[in-house]
Amino acid sequence: MTEQQLQSKIIKHAKLKGWLYIKTIKLSESGHADLIFFKDGKTIFIEVKNSTGGLQSELQIHRQKQFRNNGFIWEFCNNLEQFKEIILYI
Repeated sequence: MTEQQLQSKIIKHAKLKGWLYIKTIKLSESGHADLIFFKDGKTIFIEVKNSTGGLQSELQIHRQKQFRNNGFIWEFCNNLEQFKEIILYI
């Protein structure tokens, strides 16, 4: 499955569960999450890589730490089941 296909599945599932979302294409700074979800006053940042071994870049790991250190949820997903688990406990 490509990264784009996985993002589409994640978005479809999130919408069914009532989450709003933004798909980032290019921001002023590199390394930000692919998807941002909003529901009930909560925000989740999701970096998506395909299930064939994609890894976060060093910059993405740095951004993840920045956001987590400021109280945000930033998760790395490489399959739909991971995403389902993340939103189940938010």
